[in-house]
Amino acid sequence: MPFESTQPVVPGDRVHLVPGSHNVRDLGGLRTRSGRTVRTGRVYRSDYPSFLEVDATAIARFGLATVVDLRRGTEAAEECIDWGGRGVAYRRWPLTAGRESSWHARYTSYLTRRPETVVGAVREVMRPAAHTVLFHCAAGKDRTGVLAALLLAVLGVGEDDIVADYLLSAASVEPVIARLVEMEMYAGMLADSSVDEQLPRAEHMHLLLRWLERHGGAEAWLVEHGVPAGELTDFRDVMLER
Repeated sequence: MPFESTQPVVPGDRVHLVPGSHNVRDLGGLRTRSGRTVRTGRVYRSDYPSFLEVDATAIARFGLATVVDLRRGTEAAEECIDWGGRGVAYRRWPLTAGRESSWHARYTSYLTRRPETVVGAVREVMRPAAHTVLFHCAAGKDRTGVLAALLLAVLGVGEDDIVADYLLSAASVEPVIARLVEMEMYAGMLADSSVDEQLPRAEHMHLLLRWLERHGGAEAWLVEHGVPAGELTDFRDVMLER
């Protein structure tokens, strides 16, 4: 299907180039279908945030209060920052696609396999008291992309602009993979996968958003799976500029 974004995103406006990581950006800065703007400086998305190991000032600069980790326990055991020692609350809600690997799964699998982990992650990121919050997985593309899509849809950002945000991860794929294959666990996962195969595809995100439409939309799906409607309202109140 044709892809047209109503608001081309210029790297540098929302994308943060930080030593140690390759896919860090602000969830804010996008416009909603009603013309409001998503606030910046409250919610960030990232690949594994090793930039915080490189730059001791980054936590203060980003104002981080909470980190939400979407990785499995085995991944977190392989590498994980001592968040508590840095005064940051750490929450892990592992998104899983079941038998499908995180690299090749259809994104709807994350919502159907263990929806409670998706809901838990969404609720933690939305919670105003948790802000400023950063959520991440290993590459910041698939699991992180699904969570970002849900949050942006709740805020009223249009489909094409959610897809445009998702596609910004393309530039990070090669350096992220180069970092991950240095670890035995990820090297095995990626052994038969090329950079091209790992690139974000617009159709993958469109499929997820159309699936959500058939279930009443992101907000309806979240409410059906236990998210109080008031939490969604509170999230919009703090995230949308008047």
